Parts: sequence; structure tokens; C-alpha cells
Amino acid sequence: MKILAIFLIIFLAITPLITLSLSSSAFTVSYPMGMSFYSLFSTYFTTEVMGVINITSMNIGSSYLPNGQYLTTGNASLQLNAMIDGLYWAQDVILFHQISNNEFKATLVLNLWNLTGPFTIPVNGSVTTYQGLGVICYQGPSFIVTLPTSIVLFMIDNSTLYFGYSIGDKSGIFYEIPLSGEFEIGSLSIAGIPNDVEFVFGGPGGGSVVDMQVEGTMNIYFMQSGKLSLVPYAYSIGFDTAESVVGIRSSANLTNLWKPNTILSSGSDDAIVLWPVKPEISTLQRNGTVYVNISFNGKPLSNQKIVIEDLGLTGLVPISVNYTNDSGYVVFNNISSPLYVVYYPGNFTLSSDYIVSSPIINSILTHVKSIYDSMVSFLKSYNFKKSISSFFTNIHSATYSESTSVNYLILIYILGFSVGIVISALLIRFKL
Repeated sequence: MKILAIFLIIFLAITPLITLSLSSSAFTVSYPMGMSFYSLFSTYFTTEVMGVINITSMNIGSSYLPNGQYLTTGNASLQLNAMIDGLYWAQDVILFHQISNNEFKATLVLNLWNLTGPFTIPVNGSVTTYQGLGVICYQGPSFIVTLPTSIVLFMIDNSTLYFGYSIGDKSGIFYEIPLSGEFEIGSLSIAGIPNDVEFVFGGPGGGSVVDMQVEGTMNIYFMQSGKLSLVPYAYSIGFDTAESVVGIRSSANLTNLWKPNTILSSGSDDAIVLWPVKPEISTLQRNGTVYVNISFNGKPLSNQKIVIEDLGLTGLVPISVNYTNDSGYVVFNNISSPLYVVYYPGNFTLSSDYIVSSPIINSILTHVKSIYDSMVSFLKSYNFKKSISSFFTNIHSATYSESTSVNYLILIYILGFSVGIVISALLIRFKL
């Protein structure tokens, strides 16, 4: 207990130095890395979201608070985050503490934010109000995880909101609350941040950034038409959480265009569109015949719909439709006009795209973008300071052991919470 007492004294001594700040980090640029699902084109409502990850190797370094202050070493979070009706932000989270090269302590925790005001329903766990917003914090069970391993985090909202997990051979629901709604994907929440679904790595809370490496694969699923489906749009980063990482690279595995997944590896934490991506399209016109070829990564794409559109008085008008052969080619005969558009509607992980035959039409269509181009533009223009810093605390069921340093970290959060010093929660209501 002497170690614990010394730790408490140090913590109380530094609490005046803990300040609320925006989600900038000790590093120049960092993001919550993994993948997210956010739609620019329509809004999805679903009763279940799920993140699945297969981890081959993982190494967790040091983490820092937003002001650059050192926080801890060997601790990080894996977060499944989603908005409910644009009014609540739900976080199903694993806090990892590294024990050895391939062994980790995995502790389930959650945050549930009411973006409209305090919570008025009775709940199990810690409940507080911060900046007028209600927050529920809860700590669930802990497990020892040995790599390689597979992990599933899921949330279901069917009159009751459930937080669930599957870690190795352990699975279950570790928290539920009577909150009815649907997970909303697309548009903006009441707080002005995207209604996305995120499955991302980040620091262990408080908007912290962690230096870490992960090798593995992951994916996000959502309930659609009664079955869990792969997400149709995917980014390499999360938009809502302020916790971030350096050292993880997210890229797309599009070997099977109908079953993509995200590859996690060591490298630069870049904000990119994972899918859909643009294929390669080429055209050739000879007299009245137009030849179109479509491929991806050098491989021909067969049975792909191609449309020839003409410029009419009311805009573009389809004049011919055909499908590519096994070599990725399609031929259109009797195309007499030199002014036309070759349009590809897209196919799940392949973005829509078009080729314009004339600079005149091209000038008319400058406002038109492919799905991929629209997603890239969104990434480039998005203000990543609009995010929420998490805090993972639980007063009722936390246990502490002097042999496990991750418990000291949880204790710091609880102490900060209990004295009103919350390392967390910066929303758009701050004028940026």
C-alpha cells in the first residue's frame, strides 16, 4: 500500500496541471486509427454495429495527454463508437495493458454520452454531468489475452442498449441500459460531429495519443435487412473520438472486391479512403464505335455495367448500356455524337466514375464528383478538432492490485473523476 499512497500523493500534486484542452496531441498529426463507416450520400439506421479484429502482433509504447504531458506506457484503447439517433454517443471499449511481447490484460469499459443534457434514468455505474452533458462510465470484466487472437465488440439497441464482446473463448453482454433508439450513420449529430461508426485504436483516454504498432486485420459490420453486412464506405480513421495513435497504418485489402477488409500494419497514420476506390477506365473512339476498358490493379473487371450518356436539353441522357466481357472490354456501336460521357455506376468497393469525351462537357460537369472524390474532399476539409475526449472510469466495480500497473491508470481516472477534474469531453460547443 506504500506504493499506492505515494502514487496518490503524486497524482494530487499534479492535478492542478491537468487542463481541459482540444484534441491536439503531443505529436504533430495523429488520428484514431483503424476504420470507420460514414455515409455522405444517404443516412443509414441500424439496430446493431459490430467490429471484428484479428491481431497477430501488438506493441504499445508511451502515451501523452493533449498538452504533451507524459501519461503512461504500455496502455491503449480499442474503441467501437457509434451515434444513437444523433443524440447519444456510445463507446464499447477495451483498455489494453501490455504484460509481455504477446500477453495483454484486456479490460472492458464504456462511456455513454447524452449530447442533449443530463441522464435521468437509473443506471449501474458512475453518472456525471459535464458541460451540461450526461456521461455514464462503467468498467466490466478483465481478461488475459495471448496473441494471436480474435476480438469482437458489438452494440445492439433493441428497446435496450447492450454492450457486448467476444475475446477468445469468452463472450457476453457486460452492460445494458434501457435506452431505445437506432444507430445513425450519416449526417451530423446534435453536437455537430459526424454520425459515424468507428472501430479504432487510440490512447487510453483523455484525448491522449499513444505510440504503438499493430499487425492484423479488421472490419465493421452493421445490421441491414435482417443480416450483418459489410460497410459500403470505409475510412482509415475515426471522426468523433479524440484519442489517437502514431505508428499504425490502415490500408484496404481488396483482393475480393465483395469481401474487403482493413489491414493494420506498422507505418504512417494517414487519413485515406479505404473503399470504395476508383477503377482504371480507358476509352477509344473510332468512327461511330466506342471501346471501353475497365480494370483494377491491372486486372480486368468483367460483367461491369457501363453507360454512354449524351448531353440533352435537360442534362445527361443515357443512350446505351452494356456490360464488360471477361477481358474487361465493352463495345458501343453507332455512337455518332462526339459529345458523350462514359459512366461507370460503381460496384460495392469500386467507386462510380466517368470519362468525358469533350472539354465542353467537362466544363459543364466540373461540379460532378465520383463517390471516391467526394469522400477524399470530405477528408481534406474535415476539422478533426471536433471530437470528444473519452474518460474510462468506474467507481463501483473497479479492483486494484499493486502487481498490475494498468489498475493505477484506472485509479487515476477515478480520482480525477471524483474530485471534478475530468480529463475529457470537448465538443463543438467550444467555439473553434
